[in-house]
Amino acid sequence: MMNIDPRTATEIYTRDLESWAQGKAQPTSRHNRRMYRAMLRMARQFPSRQLNSAAQETGQVWVWSDLHFGHDNIIRYTNRPFADADEMDAALYANWRRTVGEDDTLLVIGDLAMRRAICEETWERVRSGAGNVKHLVLGNHDLTGSGEVRVDGFDLMSSLVCIEGEPPLVCTHLPLANVPDGWVNVHGHTHDAAPQRSPHINVSVEQLDYAPVALRRLQLLACELVRACYPPGNTTLERLASMGV
Repeated sequence: MMNIDPRTATEIYTRDLESWAQGKAQPTSRHNRRMYRAMLRMARQFPSRQLNSAAQETGQVWVWSDLHFGHDNIIRYTNRPFADADEMDAALYANWRRTVGEDDTLLVIGDLAMRRAICEETWERVRSGAGNVKHLVLGNHDLTGSGEVRVDGFDLMSSLVCIEGEPPLVCTHLPLANVPDGWVNVHGHTHDAAPQRSPHINVSVEQLDYAPVALRRLQLLACELVRACYPPGNTTLERLASMGV
């Protein structure tokens, strides 16, 4: 099994965040620079973690991102097929229950909740939700403007997660600007943006029909991407379907 040193991954992610916070790599608004600064403080404070092969053998690992519980506007921003946040939240929770087993691991790659869903009721639903281990990779909406965490209920929270395998995966909320050779970046944040011809896998819920996806399926897609083979499809789920996995 190939592996990524979490310290190296953290250095790469931190370097990207520093560049974005200073507005060097791309034009950014004052709001976005503040967001990048908050993410940078978080990345320096919270540990990066590694998911090894032994953890993957204990039940299945399920992955998704950008649930945005309680956020009515996200429905309009990304054309989610729900009338309002209540309907959306109910569907997301139902898909979680339907998919994840009690012995499984659930990996949320950022942006759990917003607005009225930032509350103890949400944290309790996370605690009591299916899955033996629930792990949050922190996203920008999981933080205050000063970089403090404003979500709860998870067994683990980290700035990023490295997953050993062939190829190894690095899970970050914001997509890495440049993915090192031999790695694949599993990320969220870009919601309904079409897949790119690059070693990135977007696991925002818009890409996954609003349900967690099995890590083993993402690993098969990663094997293609690391060889610069790009399956057809307008979403991550469509790419997986075109591969027959």
